[in-house]
Amino acid sequence: MCIALSMAEVFSGAYVGVYIAILLIGVGYSYLGITFSAYLNKFMVIWVVVGTVIVVIAMPVMAPSHPSASWVFTEFQNSTGYSNSGLAFFLGLLQAGWTLLGYENGAQISEGTKNADVTGPRGIIVSVVGAMVQGIVLCIATLFSIQDVQELQESSFPLATLFVRATNDSLAAFFMVILAVAEFGSVCNCLLSAAQLMWSMARDECFPHHQFWYKLSGKHKSPLRILLLEAVICIILIMPSFGSEVYWSAIMSTSVICINVAYGLPFFCRLIWKRNGMEKGPFDLGRWSVPVNFVAVSWIIFFGIILCIPSVNPVDAVTMNWSSLMIGAILIFSLGFWFLGGRGNYKGPMHTLADMDTK
Repeated sequence: MCIALSMAEVFSGAYVGVYIAILLIGVGYSYLGITFSAYLNKFMVIWVVVGTVIVVIAMPVMAPSHPSASWVFTEFQNSTGYSNSGLAFFLGLLQAGWTLLGYENGAQISEGTKNADVTGPRGIIVSVVGAMVQGIVLCIATLFSIQDVQELQESSFPLATLFVRATNDSLAAFFMVILAVAEFGSVCNCLLSAAQLMWSMARDECFPHHQFWYKLSGKHKSPLRILLLEAVICIILIMPSFGSEVYWSAIMSTSVICINVAYGLPFFCRLIWKRNGMEKGPFDLGRWSVPVNFVAVSWIIFFGIILCIPSVNPVDAVTMNWSSLMIGAILIFSLGFWFLGGRGNYKGPMHTLADMDTK
């Protein structure tokens, strides 16, 4: 198994081609609609649970050697170049931030299901708790299986390197298949949930040419046009990686920040304008609602600032964190989109057919 590829090789035509192929297959499956998405998610629950059990048992058991428990639970290594270890710790939160993204997909998809106002919040809670438990178990198993930290830091594919060194080539390939299938399920869910969100925006006349994007296609009544639009946007976004090794890292950190900001905006608006007068639904946090909102907004602001700091020191054109520049561009685009088009057309969410008729 090849584990020593440069970033230039990673973003070669073959790898980008695989990226596009998986994306288009995901679009094809998402076109089948929520029913088939439910089939996939039921399979993914079993696949992820069984796969996690296999990895967390086989990897430590087969590892040639094991670090001490003291190293696993207390060792702290600062390789960032910053003298402040606290800052180094916070900079490492980018990887942790990725594990708490996408759990709102269930809420977006649930719009087309029964009891969506209850199943959506429950789905978020279950996914967050599940991610926490799975993450702790995986972290402990991984740390007890590490053979050479420096080798992992220098590897272009540290996860594959970890699997190979802890087990063997064949089992490492099997572990990567487990991850690949799980990631494909994630791709399908992300595509479908984003399509549902964009379709809702088109329904509410927030999009330019909303009549075109609002149309559903086929017997599955799926937003095929929006799914294809998503694919086109994703393909365009990866193309600059051919010319810049820094670009994709900036895209990753920018996406984490932007998604968290998107999560926080409703909380922020609730705290400022609807702190005590917000209409309650069947799922309610009660007296904990406002404190939870406040903690969430505070964390998102802090997290967004941390993720804009360069991850290594000294800083040059390659190690510079360009997330702040990209976020500025996104902000300009979003505000321009709103003031030039969305503000004039958007009248608020449509909840019923009567709403759609009157508008």
